[in-house]
Amino acid sequence: MADDLATDTGSADVPAAVAAAVPGHLQLTQVRVPLEDADVALTTTDEYGRLPIVVLPKNTLRIQNGLVGAGFVTAIASLIIDLELPFRGGGLGLSALFVILGIFRAFIVPVPEGSQAVLLKRGRFHKTLGPGNHFVRQRVVVSHIVTTRDTPFDAPATEIPTKDDVRTVVDLLLTFKIAEPAKFVFTVSAPDFDMVCRSACQGAIRMLIRGKLSDEIADLGDADAEWLRAEIGKALARYGVEVVRVVLTHVQPPSEFVASREGRRLATVQRAEEQERHALEVLRQADREELDRQRILARRTAIELEAANEVARLERLQARIRDFPAAMEWDVESKHLEVAEALAANTRAIVQVGPGVDVATSMLMHTAPQDGKLVAASNGTPPPVDGSSAAGPR
Repeated sequence: MADDLATDTGSADVPAAVAAAVPGHLQLTQVRVPLEDADVALTTTDEYGRLPIVVLPKNTLRIQNGLVGAGFVTAIASLIIDLELPFRGGGLGLSALFVILGIFRAFIVPVPEGSQAVLLKRGRFHKTLGPGNHFVRQRVVVSHIVTTRDTPFDAPATEIPTKDDVRTVVDLLLTFKIAEPAKFVFTVSAPDFDMVCRSACQGAIRMLIRGKLSDEIADLGDADAEWLRAEIGKALARYGVEVVRVVLTHVQPPSEFVASREGRRLATVQRAEEQERHALEVLRQADREELDRQRILARRTAIELEAANEVARLERLQARIRDFPAAMEWDVESKHLEVAEALAANTRAIVQVGPGVDVATSMLMHTAPQDGKLVAASNGTPPPVDGSSAAGPR
């Protein structure tokens, strides 16, 4: 089968120079095999790991030459060899059966699963047949067996400049299916469609990338992939091909640009963190100042309450003095007497009572030895020389 592939793609379907120069670069191929081997051919990879998308039957007449040849050989042998009449008749009957089977097989067209057969009648397109065994008249020719399964196609495009002239490497994976097999096989061959598909993909990618800024390249998503699918689908629709899906598998700007962008992003993140820390510190400082203001306000309120309490106390005291003057005088005199009694027990103190037994004008004199003398504790009145204590009339 590999020889058939090399012969077919190198002679009739694609120029020999192209096939010899870049055989491994082609992803879409076609092979020429007998019609009954089409199912095997569509599921067997070649030496480059490629599955063909089109099979060209070798024998368009579809007659089983092996069975017909066996029939003729059996008939000749039956006539030449000297056999008894029953054996000779059996041999001729067997040869006739071989010929009939070989010719009858020409009316049965097997179409593999996941493919369609393109039929020609009198050299013109007749119709297509789906998977299964079909009864087709001999004059109707099976020209192609075309796969209708989803087929992946890788379309790398390198060094594509962005809108701000940053060259980017983009790899695209396209999935397509041949929706109109007759239109496909009569418009382009499989190797030629490989180049057509590649150029359509690269053209759409270039249009997309050139309309984007470098900062937008890393953010390509489903919307851009859908746009690519529509654009590539328009270019391939004339070949009867439907684009099923487009996936951007690799988008890579230059490494220097990526490093610079990462540096800018890191600087932005660090700047944001610094701003957050600064804002947090400002908030903390504001909270501390607010707390101090609250403390001052609380202290001021407490002082005002104390002052108000003091005023109220004094007012109550003044009212009591006004209402009970005798009781106030009695209370004051009692305090004076308590002080006098306490001082009378002190042998080192002198209590002097002024005129009118005014205890409020009493002077307490404390004695303290300084160079063997007693010192007055209040208005400079000299203490007694002998250190004794005296008390005025009580």
